[in-house]
Amino acid sequence: MPVPSVDDLRRDLRERGYLSHAIERWFAHDPFTAGRSSRAFWIELFTAAGKAALLIAAFAILPLTGIMLFRNHPLSAGETLLMSLLYGVTGFAISFLLLVAIALILKLRPTIVIDTPRALLAISFAAASLLAAPIAIWWYRFPTPPSWPEMLTGIAAMAVFFLIATIVISAALLSFSIYELQRIPAIHQKPRGGPMTIAASILIALLFLPAFAAQDQHSNAAPPLQVVTVPASRRVALVAVDGLTWDIYRARADLAKAVPSAYAVAPLRGRSTTERWASLGTGVKTYLHGVRAVEGVRLRGGDHLLQSVSASDVVLRDLAQSIGMAHGEPLPPTVRKRDFVWEIFAARGVPSVAVNWWTSADSHAGALDSIGQTSIFAMPGAKMTGSAFALHVDAAASERLLRAVDADHASFATVYLPALDIVLNRLAIDPSEKLIASVRVLDGVIATIAALRARGFDVIVAGMPGDNQNAEAVLASTLPLGASTTPFDVAPTLCSLMGFPPSTEMSGRTLAGNEPPRIATYGARTTTSSPAKINEEYYENLKSLGYIR
Repeated sequence: MPVPSVDDLRRDLRERGYLSHAIERWFAHDPFTAGRSSRAFWIELFTAAGKAALLIAAFAILPLTGIMLFRNHPLSAGETLLMSLLYGVTGFAISFLLLVAIALILKLRPTIVIDTPRALLAISFAAASLLAAPIAIWWYRFPTPPSWPEMLTGIAAMAVFFLIATIVISAALLSFSIYELQRIPAIHQKPRGGPMTIAASILIALLFLPAFAAQDQHSNAAPPLQVVTVPASRRVALVAVDGLTWDIYRARADLAKAVPSAYAVAPLRGRSTTERWASLGTGVKTYLHGVRAVEGVRLRGGDHLLQSVSASDVVLRDLAQSIGMAHGEPLPPTVRKRDFVWEIFAARGVPSVAVNWWTSADSHAGALDSIGQTSIFAMPGAKMTGSAFALHVDAAASERLLRAVDADHASFATVYLPALDIVLNRLAIDPSEKLIASVRVLDGVIATIAALRARGFDVIVAGMPGDNQNAEAVLASTLPLGASTTPFDVAPTLCSLMGFPPSTEMSGRTLAGNEPPRIATYGARTTTSSPAKINEEYYENLKSLGYIR
């Protein structure tokens, strides 16, 4: 059988959509000595590289956008499209530069000879690996491990991307292999350009199905679920102390005396402080309450906040924000999908006060007087040191709590005190200042407990270690409670003390007497998803206190 001529091979490849004039001329002529034709030559080369990069970028969108949809469901069609475009444009730029670099190396380094299809594929595999590696690192740098559906889908999408990138890159190098092999490598025996483009379009379209299938349910006028309650005359207060561990509790004899019934418990799992305390206050796990981070990313014009974003995501964290297509913001109250237990009480007539809790808004609706973190953290603190401002936050929260309790004659009260965590884990201060500040913080906690006791409250103190503390959490109370093993016990215990049935969604058990009958659920929290205006002072103070880096 006669060996086909180079011209025959070129014609065959053109018919199959693989070989362009730009790639041919790139390897057939020297751009540095081609005179006036070099300008057109480079333009055609970049055009061909752009076509290949476009196809690679189309398939790079699949794992990137798909994984983000798994972690930040639901998103609207507009948000999905904008996120896909941001990832796609970045992928196009990286692929384009890589393809041009490979061509330059092969042209400027003639000693690198592609003499077998195996060598051609080896270079293609290496280049495809360079493109796939950043996606793998990006996936690995998420704050939480993937679920099984996400893992299987992500691996499949990554495999498709790697295969397509290998084929496209090897196709771009065919011209060189023609002269060496006098035949078309087996991987290119059939045309694939058209089918790959169609496949990319279909797969990208499938990414938008969740946006149309999942409809957010917002019904602010819906009445709360009616439940049978037991009248309770006691007044109960929950004091949440971030950074308070079992060892710190035992080291302060006056604190142990103020709340003597105490147990060391395992800390809640959660990447961020907001996630852990949302779990304690609602009694449900993260997948139900939906709070994961201190700061999120909101795409331009989007209603949803992306909480789960990879630490290596330079596209959404840096590029998109620098060009105004996204911005970072602290979590708004609308991200929480389950009510805190005191919101459950207040919706059914129990006068309640809540101060300084994450993802809570300022409101005085019905029986609930809620003072959110924006009111506390947004106070002017420019002239204070970090530790002084942390102490000021705790003091302001306690003051607002006691003032609201007196004004509303509340039966239930709760306050979140973050200063101990800020001093011990978030501020870069010397050990002596840290010690002095932490002692003053604990003095303030004890004073708050005493003030609540003076107003007739039974007090439960919940302390959990901060981000850099490897220690046990603590549950302590002025009431004789049963032994606890998890902070999840707080929510059902508060429900029992206030005469409410816990829900089966709550992971813990009641520590106050016998386990009462439970209801299935109190339902999802009714909120709107419209974006709230960012309080810049609140945002900057979160940064100064170490919550946002």
